[in-house]
Amino acid sequence: MLDRAWRAGHLLRVRHGLYAAPDLAPEIIRSARVGGALAGPSSTALIGGWQPHGAPLFVSVRSNDHRLRHPDDAGRRLTRRDESVVVLRDAHHLDPLADRLVVSPVPAVAQSLLHLPVWEAVAVLDSVQRAGHVVDPVDVELVRRRLPARLRAAVDLADPRAESGTESIARVRLADAGIKTLVQPELTESIRPDLLIGDRLIVECVSVDHHSSAASYNSDRRRISEMVVLGYTVLECPYPDVMFAWPGVLATVEAGMWTLGISKGDIPRLRALR
Repeated sequence: MLDRAWRAGHLLRVRHGLYAAPDLAPEIIRSARVGGALAGPSSTALIGGWQPHGAPLFVSVRSNDHRLRHPDDAGRRLTRRDESVVVLRDAHHLDPLADRLVVSPVPAVAQSLLHLPVWEAVAVLDSVQRAGHVVDPVDVELVRRRLPARLRAAVDLADPRAESGTESIARVRLADAGIKTLVQPELTESIRPDLLIGDRLIVECVSVDHHSSAASYNSDRRRISEMVVLGYTVLECPYPDVMFAWPGVLATVEAGMWTLGISKGDIPRLRALR
């Protein structure tokens, strides 16, 4: 009967003996083809979580499972050299029913904290909480309990006010450098920049995704002009620089702080409007 449904196009053959509805999310099908559940940041992306451009597929499998297949070709074995998939052999820590196809938000966030750089993992948690998940203190504590002691403090770095993964990463990495920031401060009723340092230095994290049209690009330029009129100095940090050239971003921020007389220990605060 399954074979007949597959031939009629009502089912998709994922791998030998495993079928799925054709409208199932592609990433769930790909992880099932590997032989496990969609995990970590790949899982949280389905509920609005952030993940880097070109991120690999995270899949949770049993510790002793060696029959893993390529996510796009069930006829090929998955090799350790394949960087498009991150295999987590932690299925024994998951609920066999709730996490059978997709790891649920709490363990998926914990997986992200375990397997991503802390600044990327916090970006995942920020975005998941902004989407309304893992916000209950009980859930947050459950995430913490799944982590080793050395990583538990990372949970406290989360701030769901962050509006992009790039912003979250910049905030965490600036904090690691001893630079305090204020997240999404309300300068006026219509202007909330990404990060404020001291009382006058603004860091805006920008990406092509947020400027997909001439109208949005021009609107953002006008917004920055308004911040300058209010007495702020604005630094724009592109996504590729924040992700892949952080030392240069940090040097630019520190130079801006030095020019404006802002020290690393300064508590960020809003200026009186001109």
